[in-house]
Amino acid sequence: MKIAYVSTYLPQRCGVATYLDYLVQGIKEVDCGVEIKIIAERGAATLKRDRFEVIPCWHRDENYVEPIIDHAKGMDVVHIQHEYSIYKFDDRLPSVLRRLDQTLKKVVTIHCIRPSQFCERGNDELYAKKIAELADCVIVHLESQREMLIRLGISPGKIHVIPHGTEIMDVDAEAARKKLGLLGQGRILLMFGFVKPHKCAHVALEALKEICVEEDAYLFIAGGLAPGASQREKRYVDLLKSKSRELGVEKRLLLPLKFFPDEDIPYVFGACDAVLFPYYEQDRSSSGSFHLAIGSGKPVIASRIPKFEELRNVCDELLITPYNSHEIAKIAIRLFKDRTFAAHVQERLRKYREETSWKAIARKHLTLYDHVIRS
Repeated sequence: MKIAYVSTYLPQRCGVATYLDYLVQGIKEVDCGVEIKIIAERGAATLKRDRFEVIPCWHRDENYVEPIIDHAKGMDVVHIQHEYSIYKFDDRLPSVLRRLDQTLKKVVTIHCIRPSQFCERGNDELYAKKIAELADCVIVHLESQREMLIRLGISPGKIHVIPHGTEIMDVDAEAARKKLGLLGQGRILLMFGFVKPHKCAHVALEALKEICVEEDAYLFIAGGLAPGASQREKRYVDLLKSKSRELGVEKRLLLPLKFFPDEDIPYVFGACDAVLFPYYEQDRSSSGSFHLAIGSGKPVIASRIPKFEELRNVCDELLITPYNSHEIAKIAIRLFKDRTFAAHVQERLRKYREETSWKAIARKHLTLYDHVIRS
């Protein structure tokens, strides 16, 4: 089988690039006979090995139609990893899908779908509909994404829900804390990734104050400002610092404001006792950070929004009302004090991370490719 992926790729700092790397490594583990070509945006590293090639040949700000079509020739499947910011909203990507050789099977993973009522342009969902219509099959990560596409008129038989993959990470907590300079801290609640207002770290600070009444706890925000961060995002960091002082937890806020490289990620998650996602947003998209938390075997507390609907597969009781710091505190305290409840969550976590391991997700992709080729 010959598969061409159209995507960003490493070493680009892009969630889709990281996602595809995990998927490709999983596929190579499952079936070493598959031939893989990545038709990558410039910024990826050129690479050629046995049955694996990375060709950086296009850019999002240029007419990328011809380079993608040229390099896809001779493949069995062309699989496009779609995210709005990469391909924009013009006719270039639809043109690629229309003009690819008819012998090629066209698969599109739509990583994010924004309902029109929650986006400034108002046409995000219609663009997703257009590319879904032109594909032979569509992959999404969430049931809510599937339901949106069905509402837009896409045939249910064309849409396949394959969860985001999970990297299995088992790191000794004491060793992780030693490496990160966190030895001697009590319970550590982790928030991971770029610091942005919609992630609601201020709500986590309010929860921290309540948790500290019963537990020796700290909030570790492992991330910094995104490259090109807005003034609003920079002001938000100042707000977090001032709020921690107002709440009397400034010494319990661990805010290094730094980027953690991939090699440190297992230690970041390994050092914590629970991972918080008190986000509020209306995008229909899965979370890579959520799956990193699942992969580390650490309990997750997350907002009851579409982005974290998968958490119901572990334990619905870990989902909280957006902006509700009291609920975060109550769940965290129970996880720390109720051994029976914590054991139930751990067992469910173990099962779900195995079900969504990258090898399991790679097998689902290969099965789908085979089905599409045969059909």
